[in-house]
Amino acid sequence: MFRRFALFIFLLTASPALSADNRTWNSNDYYVAGLNYYALKDYGKAISYLKVTVQMDPQNWQAYETLGYIHYLSNRPEEALAAFDRSLQWHPNNPKVWDIAEKIRARLVWEAEARDIYPRVFRNYDIWASLHAGVITASLGDFPKAAAAFNGFQDPNILEARAQTNGFGLLGGMEVGFMLDKWNGWSVMFDAASFKGYQADWQDSYGNSLHTTIQPDMLSFQGEYYRYFQLGRFRLHAGAGGGLYHTIVNLHAVRNDNFLLQDGSLSGIGWGVLLDTGIEMALGEQFSAGFSLRGRYATVTHIQGNITNINGATQQVGLALDTGILEAYSPDIIAAYGLPYAKIDFTGADATLSISYHY
Repeated sequence: MFRRFALFIFLLTASPALSADNRTWNSNDYYVAGLNYYALKDYGKAISYLKVTVQMDPQNWQAYETLGYIHYLSNRPEEALAAFDRSLQWHPNNPKVWDIAEKIRARLVWEAEARDIYPRVFRNYDIWASLHAGVITASLGDFPKAAAAFNGFQDPNILEARAQTNGFGLLGGMEVGFMLDKWNGWSVMFDAASFKGYQADWQDSYGNSLHTTIQPDMLSFQGEYYRYFQLGRFRLHAGAGGGLYHTIVNLHAVRNDNFLLQDGSLSGIGWGVLLDTGIEMALGEQFSAGFSLRGRYATVTHIQGNITNINGATQQVGLALDTGILEAYSPDIIAAYGLPYAKIDFTGADATLSISYHY
């Protein structure tokens, strides 16, 4: 209030018009005085008079327009845009002012983006599609316990029995997602992985041998929520999600190296959840590259399918545990003896590299 009063006293004492006719000025008088000083390029005094004008007459769009030009010529684009916007508020039918206001607005946006080191690829696009590939480890559920049971099997006719599991594999997939806002996103992804799985061999005292491999493949379809964080020119993320897991188990059992006992594929469906963390870097305007670490809990059971048996016939079997050892029996036998179905867990972790296109 004191500043406004002081400005008013200054204008009263400085105004030649007041001293000439000894009358009180109205808003138009201050506006005309401001225009005169604007024409003389005395922008400081022009602003003083025009500010009084809009204080006395807040809807004086011409005074706001002139203030806009003064700020624009004085290289104060933020103040110029504010004044032009106020002028257009009361007088929108002014194409010339609309044009200059939009140019200033675009310039301010461009300058703000130029100052922002956070890459445009992470700021300006709402949808992305990516491909990723890497390595994966999984516990494989009952496989390690079955291998231990096989290695501990006691029979006087068995000369050698050994089994092992390998939960290391290769993973690849794709993802499509969209940004909820600058820092939150949602995606759906498809992953596929293959493991060496379970391998068992035994040889008896009669010269017979058996070689069995059970190799699981993993397919998953999941949704994931992402929370993003800026780290300079990089983008960090933390994510969580879950969905369906499908396994295809390739069973192959051969006796004496060339006599086929069982051969075929089994499958089962389960569920899983995952946690995800990673980092991304921009690769130009619309591409980015990333590295992610994910941990998951996922399990599949009741794995069944059709195989070719020792007689060359097609037979439906399920993957079960018999005294802790993996076997492929018909569902009737599994039910009759109350055998538990084997469980395959893809619980573990993976590390992937990705390339993403943003649009």
